[in-house]
Amino acid sequence: MSSSTSNIRFGRLAASAFTRDIQAAHAFYRDVLGFTKTFENGDPVGFMILEKGGAELHLSLVRDHKPSTANVAHLMVDDADALHQVLVAAGVRIIKSLADKDYGLRAFVFADPDGNRIDVGQPLEAGAEATRFENLDLSSAAFANCRLAGATFTDVDLSKASLNNVNLSGVTIDDARIDGLTIFGMDIQALIRAELARRREG
Repeated sequence: MSSSTSNIRFGRLAASAFTRDIQAAHAFYRDVLGFTKTFENGDPVGFMILEKGGAELHLSLVRDHKPSTANVAHLMVDDADALHQVLVAAGVRIIKSLADKDYGLRAFVFADPDGNRIDVGQPLEAGAEATRFENLDLSSAAFANCRLAGATFTDVDLSKASLNNVNLSGVTIDDARIDGLTIFGMDIQALIRAELARRREG
């Protein structure tokens, strides 16, 4: 039996968040963010699915939940400034302030009433000047769900960095360390070594 997933069609992938009070969490996501409940289970309710546009969030009741300092979800939107304004007006705690990031997103992080952190991002304008990364230590950096199209990496340490669901069209990497760099979970340097070995044998 093959262990490859190349012929398996993947469906939806949804983020999950734990809550100490599922009804209060539902009210927050409904009233502040505009989500709609599409499913619930249990009596009393212990699980809920919320949806808005292409976003899907699963809420699970965990009465002794203690929030993590890591993000539980990444939410892509078409207007990060407008959403940030809505959240600030509603008194939502902003963990990381709204700013243009060097990985191609205008982004910020907020926490829901249970302390679950959600990273919000909006792709920067496609016509904007391409991002340049020069003389930087980006070792172990994680790029996810963003656009790096046309970016240039020069004299940059990308060792052990990871890129997942990143637009890399037209990217140029010049004099960069890439040992341990993974793209979509693949070790790029290992692939390069394997290709060079294949060419030597041929």
